Amino acid sequence: MNEKKKTIILRILIIVAMLAIVGACVYLYLHFGKSAIELIKDTDRFKAWIDGFGVWGIIVFVAIRVLQTVVKFIPTEPIEIAAGLVWGWFGGFALCLLGNIIGSIIILIMTRRIGMRILRLFRLENKLQSMRFLQNREKRNRLLFIFYLIPGTPKDTMTYFAGLTDMNLTEFMIISSIARIPAIVTSTVCGAYLGQNNYKVAAIVFVVTALLSIPGATLYKKLSARYIQNHPQSGSESQPGTEEDREEKI
Repeated sequence: MNEKKKTIILRILIIVAMLAIVGACVYLYLHFGKSAIELIKDTDRFKAWIDGFGVWGIIVFVAIRVLQTVVKFIPTEPIEIAAGLVWGWFGGFALCLLGNIIGSIIILIMTRRIGMRILRLFRLENKLQSMRFLQNREKRNRLLFIFYLIPGTPKDTMTYFAGLTDMNLTEFMIISSIARIPAIVTSTVCGAYLGQNNYKVAAIVFVVTALLSIPGATLYKKLSARYIQNHPQSGSESQPGTEEDREEKI
């Protein structure tokens, strides 16, 4: 079998595998996701369910948060509100952030070990490297911080993209974790007030967060469009480093 046929077969296998993963995620959502969302949204029932695990409840919740970060079949906000209800705003914040960190590390390692191989196989790595703002560390880090700070942006999806860059793992985790703090604290504070039956304050916090998400998502779209316009792909800029160089960044 020549190299060209081998490449074609590998591409077909990867496409089939990706379709299978998407199908599995859809199946999990249809059969378990809706039930999970209903459980989390029913804060009293969720609290009773977590309490049923005793001391293991914390580990179960962190595992749910990790899964939600990696797979994203459960909305973020209900989990954070439920955490604030069960453990108070600070305890809920700490557990949510811990789950986020673990999930993000899994995404970055998985993307760097597998994602770059897929890009090379489909000959797409040059297009990624030709995005000039990725080559400027200061601009890239500033953009990532703004992206994770703005409410309403697909933060976990961005983590997959960050894994395809040469950004240092520690540097990325510091930037993204600090930027996530306001959104997580807002949701856990809302949950904590719900736990105290202070529905008025909880409603105010929720409405303010929702209102901030609208201009936040709009600003994100404008920033993305501006970077695409100001930094068009040249296709002939820098060449990607070796796979070993990228893995050393982890």
